[in-house]
Amino acid sequence: MAAALLSALLLWMSAPPIAAGWLAWVALVPAAVVVLREPAANAGRLAVPLAYAFYLELLLVPALPFGLADGQWGDPAIPVLIGGSPVLAVALVAIPLVGAALWAVRFGEPWGASRFRGRPAAIAAIAVPALAWTALDFARSNLDPGGLWGPLFLSQSGEPTAVLAALAGPWALTLAVVAVNYGLALALVRHRVLPALVPPALTLAAVLIASWASEPAAPGPRVPVAAIQPGYDTVEEDRWVLRRFEPGSWDRSALDLVRDLGELTRSAAEAGAEVVVWPEASMYVDPRATPRVRRELRSLASETGATLVIPFFLPAPGKGATLAVVPSGGSARLTRARPKQRPMWWLGERSDASGHPAPLPASGLAVGTMLGVDSQDPRLAAELAGEGAELLTSGTHDWRQSAVQHRAYEQLAAGGAGLPLVRADWRYGSAVYDHEGRMLADAGEGLTRTIVIATVRTGPGSTPYAGLGDLVGWVAVAFVGLSALLGLRRRARPARKANEAMPALGSADGARAKRA
Repeated sequence: MAAALLSALLLWMSAPPIAAGWLAWVALVPAAVVVLREPAANAGRLAVPLAYAFYLELLLVPALPFGLADGQWGDPAIPVLIGGSPVLAVALVAIPLVGAALWAVRFGEPWGASRFRGRPAAIAAIAVPALAWTALDFARSNLDPGGLWGPLFLSQSGEPTAVLAALAGPWALTLAVVAVNYGLALALVRHRVLPALVPPALTLAAVLIASWASEPAAPGPRVPVAAIQPGYDTVEEDRWVLRRFEPGSWDRSALDLVRDLGELTRSAAEAGAEVVVWPEASMYVDPRATPRVRRELRSLASETGATLVIPFFLPAPGKGATLAVVPSGGSARLTRARPKQRPMWWLGERSDASGHPAPLPASGLAVGTMLGVDSQDPRLAAELAGEGAELLTSGTHDWRQSAVQHRAYEQLAAGGAGLPLVRADWRYGSAVYDHEGRMLADAGEGLTRTIVIATVRTGPGSTPYAGLGDLVGWVAVAFVGLSALLGLRRRARPARKANEAMPALGSADGARAKRA
């Protein structure tokens, strides 16, 4: 229990919003020592699942305050809101169920390592938990609505080690973090230094390779870009700009919003911005099908000479998309729209996404667009890079407690794809990141009305991850599936005595461990 609580606390401190990323490299050691010292005992089985459950509680309970969803989410597809928040369902049901499921599969244990002796046993004791945890982070990022919180790789956003995302995606970060932790734990249990040295050495080598491999062969032109942050939420009905923001008047409301966001857009253009990104769901109509809105946007783009990246949302089908308004001569044109790739199905959203995402052609610049939680799946940014995108944009609509997690995902998405990224939010955390995921400009985490401007180096992404995709994630998932099948097969045979596993993991002296 003490080891689990200590690991949970260290994991929480390593993750955003505290973001002491270096702690992640030792956070799992207390729980892992219990696992490796007593692999057949109940304590060993419970330590890591309990640490993970406590870790998620520490992250999610403060992130889901009561009143969070008041006026925001409508009627969720899954009725879990109590007091305007899903916090009770998450804290009292979802997280305990996750912990119980991890306990049931003996998560955190080096499955099958007891079949080996000597050096192979040591390798298994490190590699097996690392692959299992990588599969968990991969599954959560792809399937879990709460996947913004808890993946181990988020702790490395903004850290020098984040360059590993360019090599094999964020899954390489999780793999390295867990391997280093279990190597340290094994060294403590076996009283040998070598297990503590090999994973960090391999990680350092991978960081050097990633730094070399992610350098672009042919950098593109430098382009001034801007993110618009209006500083309010669309449920604030007391604001004049939102006085008509309701069903039946979406077209007139869109005109109000275009004029308000147009003021910030003019300021950005006067400061030199050539691409200006608006936040998610900037209007609830399709500009192409609404003549007055279309004219206003074309006039704004023509006046400023800037390409406008405009996300919109259609309430009736519950679908979001993004288009660009591109100045051309003395006029401007609207491009085709690109759909949101990851609809929030738990809020009733849908998607028109099919096949690979494709960038928008905008004034000779290929713009890869993402909306909402699209960046929670790093593969999408990598696929946009593979399709020729030269700049990424992310229009979001976060609440304060989710913005810092979302920003961490977007930093890693930019570095993994090797493309600069412009993040525009209504209230919190708008920012610009370069092609390595480094922050160039930032609106901060407080609620402000502002523009965020920076000059980025565009050009096609050329990272290994943009070419390989989620290979490491799928390898980890395949390994877990194979381990499960082998585990079922072993259960059909007579069980081995529990103490047979002890020499492989718990001691350097096998005979002494067996007698113990």
